[in-house]
Amino acid sequence: MLENSRKFMINTVFFALGKMVRRVSVPFIASVVCLGLSSAVFAQDGSNQQVLKRLTNFTDSLTSFSAGFTQVVYDADSNPLQQSAGEVFLKRPGRFIWNYTSPSPQKIVADGSSVWLYDIDLEQVTVSPLAEQGAGTPLSLLMGDKPLEQEFVLRPLGNSDGIDWVELKPKTDHSDFELVFLGLNEKGLAAMELRDSFGQATQIRFTNFNPDIPLDDADFRFVPPAGVDVIGEG
Repeated sequence: MLENSRKFMINTVFFALGKMVRRVSVPFIASVVCLGLSSAVFAQDGSNQQVLKRLTNFTDSLTSFSAGFTQVVYDADSNPLQQSAGEVFLKRPGRFIWNYTSPSPQKIVADGSSVWLYDIDLEQVTVSPLAEQGAGTPLSLLMGDKPLEQEFVLRPLGNSDGIDWVELKPKTDHSDFELVFLGLNEKGLAAMELRDSFGQATQIRFTNFNPDIPLDDADFRFVPPAGVDVIGEG
């Protein structure tokens, strides 16, 4: 049971980072309801273009950030299937660290060329080329250097409960995602909602968002601990 839970969370991790996961089909409306993304609650005050400009300015100027996060996957009845939490560090281009502290410890590191997933309890490391995570996904949004409108069709949704929302629809048919919803508050990135073509939905909420912090490339270098199994090649 515990090992199955760990495998589920590992798959959920890669779903959130832009890799297709097809294990569970979850209607997107489940997590949409949880975030309150009903069109009826959005302020329709003519500020949508300001929301769009704010997002593009944010992503164009972002160089790095750190934040805490919670991540939840919902089933068809709006019941959470899996909840996890931790902290994230990101530096453009191509570098991030996701530390999952619960329900079991995981570390995911992108060093600019490879992605390393370290399951601490299982003493196992899985490595793959960063390029395999794909374009037209949240990875390209948060880590790349291309303008948003080059990768996505953007649709501003307005403000709900202090969060400005924008819908992003990938332009490429090869994207792992049908839709991405990004929310910004006064501190920066507040939330993400991800939906794949099979209806699976994941919600990520960010806390203590700190943009443009000093981070060195060396901070993202991962060396597998002695004695762990390493699967794959970077």
